[in-house]
Amino acid sequence: MTKDYSHMISSKFKLQSLAFTVFISVCCLNAPTEVSAEEKNNLLDRMAIYDALTQYSYRWDSKDSVGFAELFTEDGILERRVNGERILSATVKGKDAILAYAKNSHQGRLADRLSRHHFSGIVFIELNDATAITENMALITHQTENDSTAFIVSSGYYLNTWRKTEKGWRISKRVLKTDRFEN
Repeated sequence: MTKDYSHMISSKFKLQSLAFTVFISVCCLNAPTEVSAEEKNNLLDRMAIYDALTQYSYRWDSKDSVGFAELFTEDGILERRVNGERILSATVKGKDAILAYAKNSHQGRLADRLSRHHFSGIVFIELNDATAITENMALITHQTENDSTAFIVSSGYYLNTWRKTEKGWRISKRVLKTDRFEN
C-alpha cells in the first residue's frame, strides 16, 4: 500500500523561504549607497540559488515530482558518483527524463517511506551573471511506518552547476558524490 507523506511538509515552509528571500532582497535594495549595483545583484543571485537549493530537498522529500523537475534546465543532468566513478545507470539527462525519474522513484522505491535530505550550508565556488557552481554536503535519511526512527541511507556532497534562465536560476548539472570507502 502506497502512503502519501506529502502533507508532512507544509507549504508554509516554502512560503517562509520565499518570505525570507523577499525580506533580505528588500533590505539589500534599500542598503546604504556604499553597496554597488553589482554587489546587490551578486547577493540577490546568491539568495535565489540558495532558495532553489532549499526547494530541491523540500520538493524531492514531499514527492513533488513536477516541482522537482522544474528546478532543472531543459538539458539538465543528474549524475551520481561512487569512489570517484560515475554510475552510468544513475545518470539522467534532460528535464523530461528527470521528471520521469522523479515520478518513478516517488511512486516506486520511495512510496512507502519518508525521505529527508539534510543539507549543509551552500558554498559558492563560482558565480557570475549567467552561471554558478555550488557545493553542499548532504545526509539522506529514510523512515518507514515500521521504523521507530529514521536511518541514514547515504551521505556525501552535491556539486551543482547553475544557469540563469528566463525563469530564474536552474540546475544544469547535479552531481551527487557519495561517501564510500573502497574495501
